[in-house]
Amino acid sequence: MNTVTANTLVLLGWGVTVALVYSLLSGPFDGRMCESTCFSMLYWGALVLAVLGTLLSLMQAFKPNSGMFSKIGVIFGLLLTGTLVGVMVIGSMGG
Repeated sequence: MNTVTANTLVLLGWGVTVALVYSLLSGPFDGRMCESTCFSMLYWGALVLAVLGTLLSLMQAFKPNSGMFSKIGVIFGLLLTGTLVGVMVIGSMGG
């Protein structure tokens, strides 16, 4: 794997997260096209992409000749993974 693949996975994770937030904030629940199953699929898809992208970025960042892009991928991947795991923890504590 290379840095481009890892960073692409992280960016896709961010894109799926933006789609999830857009779907959640798109109006009243009755009028939405995306319901509970769709939200669940978007959430878990974003989390899987974020974790895979972060792990691949970490593997690239620890190589001796790693560049700045791999380190940036690690930072953005950790931010996204932390956000999604935080949402999961908050959701499990509230219910």
